[in-house]
Amino acid sequence: MNDIPYETAGLCLDTGHLYYSKMDPIQWLRLCADRIDYIHFKDIDVQMYEEVMNEHIRFFDACAKGVMCPIGQGIMDYETIHELLKEINYHGYVTIEQERDPRNAGTSLDDVSQSLAYLKQVGY
Repeated sequence: MNDIPYETAGLCLDTGHLYYSKMDPIQWLRLCADRIDYIHFKDIDVQMYEEVMNEHIRFFDACAKGVMCPIGQGIMDYETIHELLKEINYHGYVTIEQERDPRNAGTSLDDVSQSLAYLKQVGY
């Protein structure tokens, strides 16, 4: 990030991918506040996360097992993230995502609807 100016490349930070990679989403949102163009929101089922980390399986195989869950049902602290986004004066886009194996996407609309309802409930 030090070698490429923001005007050349901003960032899209993804809360789920950050956590999955053992990076603290709140820390990285704060650290990169002046480089963020948009954010992807996901949540992680911590019990499934620990299981797939011990299995050392591929990311999309972990998604097929349900490591990503509707927002509000996992480990992410979206209330603190909301406060942080206000603190850093973020006014960009946020995309709600639900990583799925395409062969197991039947509940995706319900999951995204639950995620949206949760986010509204906590002040977004």
